[in-house]
Amino acid sequence: MQLLCTYEISGFDAWKTAFDDDADARREAGLTVLQIWRDADSDSRAFVLLGLTDRPRAQAWLDRSEALRSDDAGTVTATTAHFLATA
Repeated sequence: MQLLCTYEISGFDAWKTAFDDDADARREAGLTVLQIWRDADSDSRAFVLLGLTDRPRAQAWLDRSEALRSDDAGTVTATTAHFLATA
């Protein structure tokens, strides 16, 4: 299973620094970064594909990320997340 997150952000470089700083929390949630994309036409959107080992722990990470907006250093304005299964 994977988790696809879309981030509306204030700027890619600042967001990426904040995202990288959250690596320990992702690891503790059983998440691994598979791919990161930036919008080709805008500096205000990023996409992250994560692999996961435990959906409840991944959901707890998502809930924590929403609750603790300070984790993103003020770089995220909105997010969406989708759990994906291979078809």
